Amino acid sequence: MNMRHAADLLSTLAREHAVPGAQLAVDTGTEVFSVATGVTRSTAGVPVEDGTAFAYGSVTKAFTATLVLQLASDGDIGLDDPLADSLAEFRRPKDRAAAALTARQLLSHTAGLVSDHQLPDPGERSLFRYAASVAALPLLLAPGTSFSYANTGYNLLGRLVEEVTGTSWQTALGDFLLGPLGIRPHFLHGSGPGGRVEAEGHAVRPGEREARPVGLYLPPTWAPAGGLCGSARDLLGFARLHTGAAAGADTLLGPRDRAAMHTPQPAADAFGMADGWTLGLARYGADGQWLGHDGTVDGATCHLRFHPASGAAVALTTNATTGTRLWPELLAELRTLGLDVADYTGARPESPQSTESPAAGRTPADPAPLYGDYANGDTVFSVRPHGDGIRLSDPSGLLADLELHDGLRFSARRTDTAAAPYPGRFVPDPATGAVDLMQLAGRSATRLRGVGHSAA
Repeated sequence: MNMRHAADLLSTLAREHAVPGAQLAVDTGTEVFSVATGVTRSTAGVPVEDGTAFAYGSVTKAFTATLVLQLASDGDIGLDDPLADSLAEFRRPKDRAAAALTARQLLSHTAGLVSDHQLPDPGERSLFRYAASVAALPLLLAPGTSFSYANTGYNLLGRLVEEVTGTSWQTALGDFLLGPLGIRPHFLHGSGPGGRVEAEGHAVRPGEREARPVGLYLPPTWAPAGGLCGSARDLLGFARLHTGAAAGADTLLGPRDRAAMHTPQPAADAFGMADGWTLGLARYGADGQWLGHDGTVDGATCHLRFHPASGAAVALTTNATTGTRLWPELLAELRTLGLDVADYTGARPESPQSTESPAAGRTPADPAPLYGDYANGDTVFSVRPHGDGIRLSDPSGLLADLELHDGLRFSARRTDTAAAPYPGRFVPDPATGAVDLMQLAGRSATRLRGVGHSAA
């Protein structure tokens, strides 16, 4: 592969998927290059350049996790110490089990927290008040027993960083990680030196070719989970820290700490998202040797993969919801060129739906036993019949059509954007065979009794 070939490939795929602007950065282990295409905004935008900042979304979590591991290496954070040892907000939580939550559980999404807790005031910036509000909530699942992706947990990690460093998450991230890597900090909420051009997000509706600008909504208290911006080349710099190739890598995050961060965690079955999970990173492929993270936030997408053994890495940033469709096609092209980047395929259907019962682990011909409401904190997902199919909805306005597959798995295809479908599954109670849990894109939701479901 060469830079010109990569530039042509990115431009072609961006046009095919109505993506206004994108960046691709590649480290083959022997050469490094990055290319850009398109504009920052579909109307009156400026050309995307190598240094244009794109919203990273949840790829921010990989940076927050690395910062936490740095602080743990220095003895400022004990990964297995109770959160209550450092945060007064958790010394008397509503759910007693929450007092014993650990940074390790937060990092691996096994803390049993609700996924997307928000404060009543969307402009609130205090992570202390955010953490106090989380401590007043019941847990979703018993800590350490199951994976459920939680922005909430990473916002708490931001609060923990704030407490042990005496400064903000943004400042600590810039001083301890971004600055030493040569990355100029840029955040969605304006903290940092600024001065970088920022790409705006776009939505593409199903069946349309027009990318429409969309406003970005991310509460300031969610910054540690999704508030970082940067370029695809910046992501390569971060990946090179994890492969040990960055200048000063062993000082910033030593081999022992990198190995700890790359090790799969017990109970972190990340169905619907990845083949495994570590302390802040997803694992991809049958052997789990590719690591990284994906991110989406209001019309922007971001993908990062790196292979510590070879030093190879790939990063993609886009400013459209259809970036999630561009990504797998890009990987397929890279494989033909000799860069065999792993991606998650475990949630893809392997056979048509069956006529066996849910208790046998099959999808029933009659989906009525699956109908009902499934809750994750204040978010309640409703699964109902809709015409000849099944419709998933929630109070935020999410509408998605479900396609059932074998093994109680499903694909949820949104009706408002042409993004790739979300994978999910229904999980039966081993004792009764009744479906009592739904997992959607890595998030768990427990079934509410009395709505389309009779108690076992």
